[in-house]
Amino acid sequence: MGLALGLCVVSGASAMLMVGVPAPGEEPVTPEETSAQGPTGDGVPDGTRAHPAPTAQEETEEEDVEETPVLLRSVVEEVDTADGEIQVMEGEGEVTGEGPLTTFAVEVEEGLPGKNEDFVDAVELILGDPRSWGEDGDRSLQRVDGDDADIRVLLAAPDTVDRMCAPLRTNGFVSCANGNRAIINQNRWVAGVEHFDDDLETYRIYLINHEVGHTLGHGHVNCPGEGEPAPVMQQQTLDLQGCEPNGWVDPDA
Repeated sequence: MGLALGLCVVSGASAMLMVGVPAPGEEPVTPEETSAQGPTGDGVPDGTRAHPAPTAQEETEEEDVEETPVLLRSVVEEVDTADGEIQVMEGEGEVTGEGPLTTFAVEVEEGLPGKNEDFVDAVELILGDPRSWGEDGDRSLQRVDGDDADIRVLLAAPDTVDRMCAPLRTNGFVSCANGNRAIINQNRWVAGVEHFDDDLETYRIYLINHEVGHTLGHGHVNCPGEGEPAPVMQQQTLDLQGCEPNGWVDPDA
């Protein structure tokens, strides 16, 4: 596939698998949402983290999070860099939809603010929705944590996105898809874009569905007409072209 831009709860212990971030590529070319051929790192076991009993303050914070919609959690500060190591979030979800199974893993770069579980829950909720890539029974989806997942959805700091998306120029701003990995820019995930008029929930849905769409082989399209819902494969991060913001593959499903 070529270079492309974008845009549940985890059970058991929060063990993680680690992979290194690829070194910088060649001199980048022009920026736009496309997909790139490139190596996808495989994780190796790295132990299990222990969880101390929660304090009263932590229990209160957890109650507050539960009252926040899944797609609006971990609205935190933007960053430029993180630790450069990738956590493969452990756990499996339910199979959603009908048709041949497509599996996906969720990954988070270490050192980002916010809760990793919030990103996992959001991705699983979005891709498990009948308006997403189930495509009216043509595909079922399931979150897994193996190295052989069909798709990998990664949340990463802008500097890491720039390296992993090269030679595409993401300029610390946009997301991309590289091979079977949808690489989500943390700044876009937490802040969205201005022309979505503070509708972060719709933007997050768009961001995941757009980049995953590239991993499934879909290219870019344009706005079909003034005031119509923007197709999910339109480059809505850059411009709505007169369309209305939309994150779903099939909003009427």
